[in-house]
Amino acid sequence: MKYLLLLNNSTDDTRFWETLSEEEAGKLRSQEIPKWSDLFAWLGQKGIEPEGLELDGPGKAKTIRVRDNQVLVTDGPHAETKEQIGGYFLVDLGNLDEAIEFAARVPVAQKGSVEIRPLNET
Repeated sequence: MKYLLLLNNSTDDTRFWETLSEEEAGKLRSQEIPKWSDLFAWLGQKGIEPEGLELDGPGKAKTIRVRDNQVLVTDGPHAETKEQIGGYFLVDLGNLDEAIEFAARVPVAQKGSVEIRPLNET
């Protein structure tokens, strides 16, 4: 079964990263690399090959709505929330238990959350 894992960061964490210089952000990112390397090593051991990408910040998002045949474009994410989607993995796994094990190993889960969504392939 295919699952989409949405990697969510807290709004406060997202705002914090937006205040950093490129040098400061690079330094903090380099400190996170071992956690991600551990995740990808585990995926390799399990033979799991996810697709995934990090998303640009929510400040660059556009939300599109069509109302009364008019296209409305809003800056930012779709709703005011406590978390913002920062990236995703799309992965084919045997069952939900495997998806939960994968999600629990994603470093984002330590501060934010990982939402698991089965794909409706009908």
